[in-house]
Amino acid sequence: MNNLKMILAIALVFNMTIATAQEEAYVAAESGLSLRDQPDVSGKMLTKLAYGEAIGVLEETDKNLVVLDGGEKISGNWVKVETNNHVGYVFNGYLSPNKIAQTIRVTLNDLNVEIKNLATSDYKRLHRLKEDESITINVDESDSPEGKNIVLIDNDYKQVSLFQRFENSFSFMSADTNCNSNEWTQFNTEWKPLKQLKSNTFETLTFTEKDWVNFIETATKDLKDDVVDKCGEDWLAYVKSIENIKDFPVSVSTNRVFIKFILTDFEDNITEKIIEFEIPKDS
Repeated sequence: MNNLKMILAIALVFNMTIATAQEEAYVAAESGLSLRDQPDVSGKMLTKLAYGEAIGVLEETDKNLVVLDGGEKISGNWVKVETNNHVGYVFNGYLSPNKIAQTIRVTLNDLNVEIKNLATSDYKRLHRLKEDESITINVDESDSPEGKNIVLIDNDYKQVSLFQRFENSFSFMSADTNCNSNEWTQFNTEWKPLKQLKSNTFETLTFTEKDWVNFIETATKDLKDDVVDKCGEDWLAYVKSIENIKDFPVSVSTNRVFIKFILTDFEDNITEKIIEFEIPKDS
């Protein structure tokens, strides 16, 4: 009887291993890939998978599909896949076995820009900044535009300079509910030049813990009258004595990050363009 139990247990583990075995693949559709509840284009869309997103392929189906994309025929099959939140079907013509660097491309009049390895929530990988003065890129809650490489390609300008600033929010609080601000207050940092890694490659700035401490000190100073009115001088004095950002009785976050391009052509005409990165409120 004990032997039978052991055999059944081994068989159960073996079957579970087979059931959960999966091949990793990556979404290669730059506009995102639809995950459906059935292996058919008319199936209900469960979600849209982001470009470069890793998924687990559970099994292939015998249902073929041919897609016409930009005049090119892409052939493949529907496959059953698993993500963190769903199990469904996708067309494997837009899957890659190799990890994909998530690159955002921005086209200007005489310059193309690539922003490396940034996950976005709108799945848009190509933006045009020719006629417009600015564009907005929605950053995924799992990522940040800080510490990313920006590469200049096909540059036909005499000079290109890149600057960055943050829009941060500040709200103060206390055990005393009367000492709470009801609304977030926004502050813009100064424009600072990006770190240049190569002649055509820049790295976006990161807001460090030291920067946050300085920001809190600046914000409490600017809001001194409001803070003192609600919390008193003692609260303000206490804030000035804190050195660890985790101990501050405030809430801080970054709402948006801006990258400014100052473009100088060969006739010394100057144009400014701005990329705005929108940060999810809960991140």
